[in-house]
Amino acid sequence: MVIKNPSYRVMAVSSLCNALLSDPDATVRGSAAEALGKIGDEDAIPALTEALSDENREVRQRVAKALGKIGGNNPVSGDRIINTGGGNYYESINTSGGNYIQGDYISMNQNLSQAATEIQDLVEQLQGRGVTVDDAQEQVARGMATQAQNDPTMRGKLVKWGQSLGDATVSDVVKGVVKLAIRSAGIPLP
Repeated sequence: MVIKNPSYRVMAVSSLCNALLSDPDATVRGSAAEALGKIGDEDAIPALTEALSDENREVRQRVAKALGKIGGNNPVSGDRIINTGGGNYYESINTSGGNYIQGDYISMNQNLSQAATEIQDLVEQLQGRGVTVDDAQEQVARGMATQAQNDPTMRGKLVKWGQSLGDATVSDVVKGVVKLAIRSAGIPLP
């Protein structure tokens, strides 16, 4: 979408950025992100970057796509760990090509058997996006380790999970993730 009149373009981008960052309706925020991507104005990058932390998953997806379309000299990429208060949510964003990987929430407030399904699902989701099983395990483990390093309660939960590895009936993939997370968090293996 090309807005030829520069003053109209500035007004449109400004209004859309305001809607993206402050409208209470997620549908409006997502539509604003999509429109900003179509306009392609690099002045929208700061607002879009801020909106990568939006509470709504679909808004974050549309923001990542918009950033991928705009590109420019300020590509946003990297891994982020979003603290959700009782677990973590892994999200890898690479907007230079318009690709992004979003993970599911892993609640660390449950026992290993309960969390195993979520860990396995997240590893499989990453694999579905072309990430190798080893890299997927490492990415999930890194997110869990970061949470454990920042929160003593989560660190304790990770220790308990490690202690239950021998008794747990979980897949080798899940066991590998937990062991990597324990090592990454600097916790001696049980």
